[in-house]
Amino acid sequence: MTVKTMICHWFTFMLSFPRTQPLSLLQKFTQWSSVLAYCGGGLSLLVFPQLWDIILHLESTGRSEGYLRLTGLGVLEIGFIFVISARSTLQGPSHISILGSIAERLLYVNGILLMLILRGMVPLSFGLVFMVLDSSLSLITLVIWFRETEGASVSLLIKEVFLPILNCHGARSGASNAAIFFVGFFQLLFSLIFVIRPEIARIILHLDRFHGNSKGFLATSFITMSIHGWYHMINACAVNHPFVPAALFYRIFFNFPALIILGSVDQIEQTLCFAVLMCEICFFLIILFFDISQKVLQNDESEERILLTSTDKEKIEATSK
Repeated sequence: MTVKTMICHWFTFMLSFPRTQPLSLLQKFTQWSSVLAYCGGGLSLLVFPQLWDIILHLESTGRSEGYLRLTGLGVLEIGFIFVISARSTLQGPSHISILGSIAERLLYVNGILLMLILRGMVPLSFGLVFMVLDSSLSLITLVIWFRETEGASVSLLIKEVFLPILNCHGARSGASNAAIFFVGFFQLLFSLIFVIRPEIARIILHLDRFHGNSKGFLATSFITMSIHGWYHMINACAVNHPFVPAALFYRIFFNFPALIILGSVDQIEQTLCFAVLMCEICFFLIILFFDISQKVLQNDESEERILLTSTDKEKIEATSK
């Protein structure tokens, strides 16, 4: 198998292409709403933050613009993760990776953004955009799931989302999924600390003093990182195999280049760039190591089965003679 063939196989497996069955209405809605709202909105924040400044009358002083770009990068990656989760045909509990986003968006995102608004860290207009967007998409997702699912109820929804997490399904479903789960757990935990107290990040990383909306936008960038952690855990619990290459892919092609560019053009401090980049590289290497180890182990087991099968055939032939 050539390198080109391996890359093509890896890419098509990640995107679940070609599909063995058509997308459901819930999957279609999640896929296209993610492309338009999160990928499109995140890309515009990353590349054209000035457009958001004009529309929402934001105060871009200090490091506000750079942190806003960093937030946009995180939102873009959330959209990409949604697309992979929606398209996947190789996962355990049905729609857990999609349903897991409902509580996260309605409760976690809205709660954190409301806290930042009340503390005067982000402008009301900026917070409301994402609160309205996340709430409306979550409620539409919920309505579609109730209409498509036979015997749908709130208790079934809670059971499908939280039971695999409480049973530590992700940590017990293979080396690569376990790596995804624990990487997500640590990413969620440590990012949440900096969301609540961005001053800690400023002190530890020797960042510039906060001016304008820079403190709030730094917090929103850590919100996106914590959400990445949550979706790592959810997809691991769903045993979503295409998410493993996706977690490697978005780091190589989105995270690493964007962080290096933002740091090199002084949009964000080099210490912040280095810290986030090193964390992402460590996460990347951990996932890659356990994924390769699992594949090597599976290949060894397959070879052993082939050898045992051939040995059994020889014994049968010898007995018959």
